[in-house]
Amino acid sequence: MQQDNIIIRDLTFKLALAGLVIAFLIVGKPVLLPLAVALLLSFLLLPISRRLEKWRVPRVIAIILSIVVAIAVLAGLMYFFYSQLLLFVNDWPELSKQMSGRLDSLYQFIHEKFNFSKFEQKSWVNERITSLGASAGSYALGVFTATGSFIATLALLPIFIFFITYYKPKFVHFIQLVFKEEKADDTLSIIKEISRVSQKYLKGLMLDILILSVLNSTGFLLFGLKHAILFGVLLAFLNIIPYVGVLVGSILPITMALITHDQISVALGVAAVCVVVQFLDNNFITPNVIGSSVSINPFASIIALTVSAMVWGMVGMIIALPLVGMIKVALDNIEPLKPYGYLIGEEKDYKRNEILVRRIFSLRSRFTKQPVSDNKAEDRTDETNNS
Repeated sequence: MQQDNIIIRDLTFKLALAGLVIAFLIVGKPVLLPLAVALLLSFLLLPISRRLEKWRVPRVIAIILSIVVAIAVLAGLMYFFYSQLLLFVNDWPELSKQMSGRLDSLYQFIHEKFNFSKFEQKSWVNERITSLGASAGSYALGVFTATGSFIATLALLPIFIFFITYYKPKFVHFIQLVFKEEKADDTLSIIKEISRVSQKYLKGLMLDILILSVLNSTGFLLFGLKHAILFGVLLAFLNIIPYVGVLVGSILPITMALITHDQISVALGVAAVCVVVQFLDNNFITPNVIGSSVSINPFASIIALTVSAMVWGMVGMIIALPLVGMIKVALDNIEPLKPYGYLIGEEKDYKRNEILVRRIFSLRSRFTKQPVSDNKAEDRTDETNNS
C-alpha cells in the first residue's frame, strides 16, 4: 500500500512538473521561441565564424559577417517567394475564370448523379463563403498580430545569435567552474554532441530542401504545370514539417493542375511526381544527406509536433524535431535518464544502445582527457572551443 502511494505521488509530481514546463513555455514564448531558434542557427553559423577567425578576421567581425550571410540568404528567399507570388497574383483573373468553369462542370456532375440542382449547390457555397467572410475581420486581425510577433522575433534573432556565439567560451568556462572536473568533461562532451547533431541536421536539411526543390520543379515543368517552380520550392519547404507538410504541399499543385488543364492525366502526373519524389526522399535522399542525426521514432515525433504546435505554433513545429534530438542526446548520456532516451528513440535493443553510448564516451575520454591543474583551465577552455 505504501509502495503504491509512493508511485502515485511520484507520477503526480512528474505530471505536475510537465504541466508547469508547458505553461512556462507558453507564457515565455516571446523570449523563449526566438532564443531556441537563435540557438539552432548559432550552431549552423558557428563553422562560418570559425573559418573567418582562422583567416585572422577579428572575432566580433567574424560573428557579424556570419549573421550578415544568414540575413542575405533569408532576404534572397523572401525576394524569390515575393516575385513568384507576384506572378501568381497577375495570373489570378485567368485562374478564377478557369476555376468557375470547373465548378460549373462539378455542379452539373452532382446534379446528374445526386439530383441536387445547381441553384441549391450555389446557394450552399454562397452561404459558406458568407460565413467565412463574417469572420474575415478576426482572421485578418489574427494574421496582423502573428505578423507583428514574427517581425519582433526576427528582430531579436540576430542579437541572440551574436551573444550566444560571442559568449560561447564564457559558457564553457562556467561549466568547468560549476562542475567537478570529471562531470565537467562529461557535460562538455554532451554539449559537443548536441552541437554536432544540430549542425549535421540543419546542414542536411538545407541540402535536402535544395535537392527536393530541383526535383519537384523539374517534374512539374515536365507536365506543364503553371507556376511549377513556386509549387516545387514551396513543397520542398513544407517538407520540413513531417507528415502534415507533405500532404498540404502536394494538394496545392494537384489542385492547380485540375484547374488549369482539361486532361486528368496532368493532375495524375503531378500527383505521381509528389509520390515519387517523396519516396526518393524517404529512402535515399534523407538517409544519405541528413542520416540518423535525429533518430526519433514516429510516435514521439507526432507527440512532439502536436505539443510544439500547441505551445509555439508553426515555428515550433519546424524546430520541434531538432530540439527533441538535442534532448535525446542529453537523455542518452545521463545515467538516470537513459530509459527516456530509449523510449523516444528508434533503437530496438536498449542494452545495445547503452553499450554504444558507453563506447563513444570512453573513446572520447581517452582522447580528450588531460591531467588537471589550475593553471591549465584556460587551455582546456581553448581546446573545447576549437573542437
